[in-house]
Amino acid sequence: MEPLQTTHDDSFDVPGYIVRVRRLADLSQREAAARLEISAAGIARLESGTRAPQLGLLRRILRLAGLRLAVVDAAGREVDPVSAVTARDNADRRFPAHLDVQPPDQIPSEALRGPRYDRPPVRAWYHQRAERDRMRAVSQRGNPDPPPDHPTTTELAERVRLMRGRQPRVAPPPLEVRCDCEDPCYLSRCCLPSCPCQCEPAQASHR
Repeated sequence: MEPLQTTHDDSFDVPGYIVRVRRLADLSQREAAARLEISAAGIARLESGTRAPQLGLLRRILRLAGLRLAVVDAAGREVDPVSAVTARDNADRRFPAHLDVQPPDQIPSEALRGPRYDRPPVRAWYHQRAERDRMRAVSQRGNPDPPPDHPTTTELAERVRLMRGRQPRVAPPPLEVRCDCEDPCYLSRCCLPSCPCQCEPAQASHR
């Protein structure tokens, strides 16, 4: 195996960080190896660059000194991974990572033009790349920040709950009343006292 690059530019100086861990944690190679349950010779090979550690082992080494790996952007800001509980489609698949996912009440125009009633309601929408680029150009307007993450299932559930709270209540249909009024009732525009129906009592006509 070829030695790892140890230059201090954009590469990650693995041997140098392992030595740094031992200095911070005050550990000899033998003591560090015992903590990691590997051989002292293995630590020596890691520090000389003749062996490259797997990611899991490197994380364990860094934890000996209370350190951790982090991913940062060009400005030095730490970047978190995408949540494992982001929204999924009706087949329980992740939405395309490069597209922007919208909550279920933000229906794209192409879906409004051709609604599908033969499928269950969608959990969320996403726009194709061209429409996504147009929307980003309008919303960001030179903002260098990355686009927001896909909503999580919890956030979508809360959005749906709020949507239901905003929906107006529909009044129930009026009850169908069978009218058996006598002919004189129609002339007087109210039910006479002798009418068995009494669907339009006399007092109601003066309201």
